[in-house]
Amino acid sequence: MCDERFIWASGPEWMVIYDTFDDSGLGSRWCLDKISTAQFADAIAERVGLAPDAVVAHMTACCHHIRFFDATYRFFRSRQLPQAIVTVNPDLFSEVIVPIYGFDSDCNVIVTSWEERTEDKRILNRLAIDRLGIDCANHEALLIDNKRTNIDDWISIGGAGYHYLGDERFARNLAAGGLDGMAAITT
Repeated sequence: MCDERFIWASGPEWMVIYDTFDDSGLGSRWCLDKISTAQFADAIAERVGLAPDAVVAHMTACCHHIRFFDATYRFFRSRQLPQAIVTVNPDLFSEVIVPIYGFDSDCNVIVTSWEERTEDKRILNRLAIDRLGIDCANHEALLIDNKRTNIDDWISIGGAGYHYLGDERFARNLAAGGLDGMAAITT
């Protein structure tokens, strides 16, 4: 629904630093709740030249200024079918972003990697389906994701997937076939 790099809005150096940390697995540990946002801030603070509290304050401030992709966000907010947010994200997502934007009222279920302690979208998606309380086979559940590996993994166990490649393309595909048309679009 948005450019996930919003948290590094202060400049490209934050993204480079994060990418360096991500190579070491820090981002994954954060998204699996092996470290908290405060511990993440401790680890990154010196490299960005801020105190840990200032890093948390910066990330929290960035959460208040997320620019959502127009067509995608409108589609999400329209709640055409039972829907869930299934996301690989740290505690910051649930504790800051969800309340700011009211995601809990825009969808039926929110499943996060940090709470479930897995980044495997197959598991997270199945949890979402079960928590929606509907009798639904994997092929009846559409995963819209910007990471091709997540789509491929979901399809490998019978799921339907749409590889999200931007707002304009999403809007064109939605106009051309709606949800039924999207289920078949995997590239």
